[in-house]
Amino acid sequence: MKHILATVMLTLFCCQSLFFLEDRDISTFMQNNIDNATTILRYKKIQKSEKSEKLYAIFDSIFDYTLMAQLALGGKQWAALPPAKQSEFTKLFEQKLKKSYMEKLDLYTDEKIVIKNLEKIKDARIHLTTHLMKNSEVYEIIYKFYKDKNGSWMIYDVDILGVSIIQTYRTQFAEILAKEPFEKLLEKLKQPDEPAQKQ
Repeated sequence: MKHILATVMLTLFCCQSLFFLEDRDISTFMQNNIDNATTILRYKKIQKSEKSEKLYAIFDSIFDYTLMAQLALGGKQWAALPPAKQSEFTKLFEQKLKKSYMEKLDLYTDEKIVIKNLEKIKDARIHLTTHLMKNSEVYEIIYKFYKDKNGSWMIYDVDILGVSIIQTYRTQFAEILAKEPFEKLLEKLKQPDEPAQKQ
């Protein structure tokens, strides 16, 4: 089930374009686009690569990949990098998320996702709680938004079953960097994930 949750969550980890999202619009925007995404995932007559492109087109610019990369790497590690390396790491981190999404795409079946709660944690922080429902079971996914310098709300992290995506990557990256140089981490980010297993 965690693979399915990751699949659904990653349908949101897609493209970038100019978009301004206000707090009052978050719930409606997310529910509409989640519904559109799950419709695409259920459609069996198009190839996986085409599905991914359609999903990328739906969820433009909701995720702040640069901030996510910075948080996943850690402030000290990030600050120690020159801008060119920060940019390279961000690009590879984004690609890693998309590769993971592509490999888990066909695990989705008929799960339904509904918006349950929108909570303002701080002036510049909002948590959107959603429930993924599979048969009689319910799984919680929380999207964490922050207000960027332009006043638009962007996602910087996602909790799946109480586990932060960013914290998970940060732990993995810290373990690698404790033993290997930064260039080794970049190499590992280029490697494909292990194939996901259906459950």
